[in-house]
Amino acid sequence: MFPSANRLSRWRHLLVPVRGSVARTSDRLQAGLVLVVILGALAAIPFSAAAGSSVYASQKAVSVRELAEYVPVTATLLADGPPISVSGRSGAVGSTMPTDATWDSADGVRHVGKVDANEGSHRGDTVPIWVDRTGVVVEPPLSAAAVVNATAAAAGLLFAVCLGLAVVYGIAVFALNRYRRGEWQQEWFAFVSKKARS
Repeated sequence: MFPSANRLSRWRHLLVPVRGSVARTSDRLQAGLVLVVILGALAAIPFSAAAGSSVYASQKAVSVRELAEYVPVTATLLADGPPISVSGRSGAVGSTMPTDATWDSADGVRHVGKVDANEGSHRGDTVPIWVDRTGVVVEPPLSAAAVVNATAAAAGLLFAVCLGLAVVYGIAVFALNRYRRGEWQQEWFAFVSKKARS
């Protein structure tokens, strides 16, 4: 018999009492808790998927609205971007910084303002940006981010439920182990007392 088959057989005997079993009530309670934790984690999967689907639907609606209202344009930098800086031991280059630039809106009106420029960019370089109908710079529309956010929401909820179940199980096992140790100690004292009398 394989070790996993032995383990499954042991858990089955703990959950379903058989004649002559040496499993105590606390052992059966612990086995029942394992079953509840597994079933709880499995039951959380469809709820997590539904939460992720809800997040996706709401953000997809926002994405469709933003794609209808926002327009991608190209901005030309009027000044050099921030100098290149290396941060930390990883050698990662820093993030973008607002820099003066100019761009034309969809109706042909020229605008001047700040856009995020990468480190090391120079005056005259072009930067892709998104603007609304009036030519004001806006954040890029939620497109791929909707899928990422929905997946993160579903995975986060499932992780939180599983973590909660694991914490409850750990506390219960800790209490059961203390209870069993107390029983063993009482049995040992009774045995020692009986031996001393005989």
